[in-house]
Amino acid sequence: MKLINVEPKDNYILRVYLDDESIIDFNVKAELERIPCYKPLYDPGLFKSVRFKNKRIYWNDQFDFHLDQILERGQLVHDAAN
Repeated sequence: MKLINVEPKDNYILRVYLDDESIIDFNVKAELERIPCYKPLYDPGLFKSVRFKNKRIYWNDQFDFHLDQILERGQLVHDAAN
C-alpha cells in the first residue's frame, strides 16, 4: 500500500488517498500537540505545502509522517473493501 495523493484541509487535517482506494483523514493538529518540535506546521503556508512520496508525507527535511503512523492514528473516510 502506498500514497497516491495528500490534500490539506481545514483545521490541520490531511486527507490521504491510498492506492487501494482507501481515504483517511489524518489529524495533524493532534500530532503537533503531541510532538512540540513540529509546531512550525501551525503556519498555514507551511502546512499547505505538504508533499508525499511512496509511504511518507513530508514538508521539508524536518517534518514528516510515515504511512504506518497515518494508518494507526488516522480516521478512515472511505474503505476500499466496501
